Amino acid sequence: MISELLNRRFLALLVVSFFSSFVSAPVGTLLPIYVEADLRGTPFFSAGLRSAFLILGGVFAVPAGRLSDVWGVKPVYVLGTLGPVLAGAIFLSGDPLLLTALCTGIGISFGFNSAGGQSYLISAAPASVIGMASAGYFLGNTLGSASGNLLSGPIADAFGFQTLGFCIALAGMGLVLMSMLILPAIPSPQSVDRGRDLSALMSLFRRFDLCLLLGIRYLPTSYWGAVTLLLPLLIFRITGNSTAATNYTAISLTIAACFQVLTGRLCDRIGRWRPILVSASLVAISALGLAFGAHTLAGIYVFGILATASAWSLSTTMPGLIQLIARENEKGRVVGAAHLAWSLGMLSGNLGGGKLIDWGIAWPFGISVLFCLGALACGVGLYRLHGQKATT
Repeated sequence: MISELLNRRFLALLVVSFFSSFVSAPVGTLLPIYVEADLRGTPFFSAGLRSAFLILGGVFAVPAGRLSDVWGVKPVYVLGTLGPVLAGAIFLSGDPLLLTALCTGIGISFGFNSAGGQSYLISAAPASVIGMASAGYFLGNTLGSASGNLLSGPIADAFGFQTLGFCIALAGMGLVLMSMLILPAIPSPQSVDRGRDLSALMSLFRRFDLCLLLGIRYLPTSYWGAVTLLLPLLIFRITGNSTAATNYTAISLTIAACFQVLTGRLCDRIGRWRPILVSASLVAISALGLAFGAHTLAGIYVFGILATASAWSLSTTMPGLIQLIARENEKGRVVGAAHLAWSLGMLSGNLGGGKLIDWGIAWPFGISVLFCLGALACGVGLYRLHGQKATT
């Protein structure tokens, strides 16, 4: 089975996805710390900056998915690797307008990165091993983010955020060149309907199974958006340094990487439905735990790591679920629509978490429990519609 994945396309995708996450990792963890420590801004201001690239990432993932169907996925994915260059520039400026402009550019490129990367994955991996292929792809993301966080925290503490930003931007330029050189081209499907784009897209949103898929992407991601904004900031407030926050992120992502491999293997062996439902249940449990325990470092580690492991495990099942639901000539558009739901979830989680944390630590995570239970209900609904048809 593993031999089916040892092709040039898939291996090149793993390399690019790892370094893309490695280079851009600090902007996810350290942006709220940079805003509070250096710019004297509020968590809600940090949430607003992150929201700019989250919503644009979702909006631009939809046309990027369409372009993947028309142009082929490599050009779309290469455009998506421009984001880390802009992510480095974030730490070189304190001007609110420039920060907003940079976040706008990051959002556009991240939309292309997600739609292009997942479309490349679905095209490069056979259906019989899509579980392990998805695990490998997201494993590259999580290990890249973990490594980037381990390195970036000490750099920020020792040399400052401007030095960190310069290093990120320089590494991002190398990433763009590498992706152009090592990624093999994947041609667009021959059967793509190049007309009536808007009506074809709208028809997707009228399908009940796709609405359930979008629900299982949006609802737990809204919780995840609050987690990624608030937990590093809460750790920084407890410990007083950036390295403690990036170390936590690195540890949680490394543990999540192990669960991704397990989830991918289980999807290929026993089918995707039990991993989906178990992961969705554990996400809800982690939200409940953080609602009661996020005021302590121990509570953050226990339930934050559970949140990371279960959320990434749930994400690992998504490419296989898209491959099951999407027709051959619409996979790029479904990937784009799913990423739009993901981005809207991150947006609502960031803004909601940034606002609700002022009311008390329990509020953002307590409300997230309801969202996570909704995601579990969407998973059950998808199983009833497609569970009997799936053979893997």
